[in-house]
Amino acid sequence: MVTSRARNLIAALWLLPAVVAAGGNSPHVNYMLHCQGCHLEGGRGHPGIVPKMQGEIGQFLKSQAGRAYLVQVPGSAQSFLDDAQLAEVLNWMLREFDPKRVAPDFQPYTAAEVTRYRATQLADVGATRRALLAGELGD
Repeated sequence: MVTSRARNLIAALWLLPAVVAAGGNSPHVNYMLHCQGCHLEGGRGHPGIVPKMQGEIGQFLKSQAGRAYLVQVPGSAQSFLDDAQLAEVLNWMLREFDPKRVAPDFQPYTAAEVTRYRATQLADVGATRRALLAGELGD
């Protein structure tokens, strides 16, 4: 016997492709649909597997290389979000998960910036992340 909870879950999963295709979602909803599966609610991540964003994502705003990195990581660069939607999600994540590191004069990502950064793939995501966090990659 299928419970009402299972029936609701099946209905939601069945409708998910239509919701995703329809677009027009808020950045928070797009985060839930396209990012939260790996980075979890609140950007907690999976220690040792998927980096957390909570209290850390703003570190990448220190340089243009860091800004590019946030767009070029596989989850961003290869997401089904278009460039404008990805820009909105990144801007939302920065303010939501690491507001202390988002300066008052923060220049939000734009669709054009995302388009430009998505054109370049990272050769080694882990090495790039480590170098950025160590301050070894500047502008």
